[in-house]
Amino acid sequence: MNILLVNDDGIYSNGILRLAEKLAKMHNVTVVAPQNQMSGTGHSMTLYGYVNFSKINILNGIECYIVSGTPADCVKVAVNLILTEKPDLIISGINKGFNLGTDIVYSGTVNSALEGAVHGIKAIAVSQEYGIKDFEFSSEFVVKNLQKLFSLLPDDAQTVLNINIPSDDVNTIKGVKIAKIGRKLFKENYAFEENLGFRAHCRTTLADNTTDEDDVWLYDNGYITISPVKNDWNDQKIYTTIKKEEFKI
Repeated sequence: MNILLVNDDGIYSNGILRLAEKLAKMHNVTVVAPQNQMSGTGHSMTLYGYVNFSKINILNGIECYIVSGTPADCVKVAVNLILTEKPDLIISGINKGFNLGTDIVYSGTVNSALEGAVHGIKAIAVSQEYGIKDFEFSSEFVVKNLQKLFSLLPDDAQTVLNINIPSDDVNTIKGVKIAKIGRKLFKENYAFEENLGFRAHCRTTLADNTTDEDDVWLYDNGYITISPVKNDWNDQKIYTTIKKEEFKI
């Protein structure tokens, strides 16, 4: 399988490098990642200005490219400028820190996978709990389940899978659950610093209005979660209700 690896933590993140090494034993892997930390950039892309890339030698036998852009830019650059044909699969991650519930609105990890959907390429996003010491368990989980995960993706590639891994201790993980996207609230914390302005500190998140079918609840209760996500933002229920409304011109 031809696999494109991208992320939002940057080209030197151990998450993407460790996963690349493991996948390359059985697959043709190309790594295309940002030169800087790009967490929280969502689906942003470079519309005006320049995006540059260069090949770097950081993994033996694996082609790696560094990009001066966003995670979504990395997918665009890979598809349009680096690869000679579309990959079979895009994997975004492994991200250091979960991407649950409404986190996915901001997540460069999830949105670079969704950029794959824009190009009609099957994609998976993978994140793990921030405190896990390395990426061994998470990368092994991806490798062991790769064919099954790939088979779950629809042929039209418009739905991606968002995976979150809460622990690397098999004794505490209760299992794997297919989960709906829940809700999380950021506890905003801005501290004023003289001559600099308001610094956005690292923020904790709070579960809000979640059920035992949601990724937020399941993750907090020890489950690896896999959530189907797509770019379709249509609210079909409301659309059906209001589509015949009349408005003044």
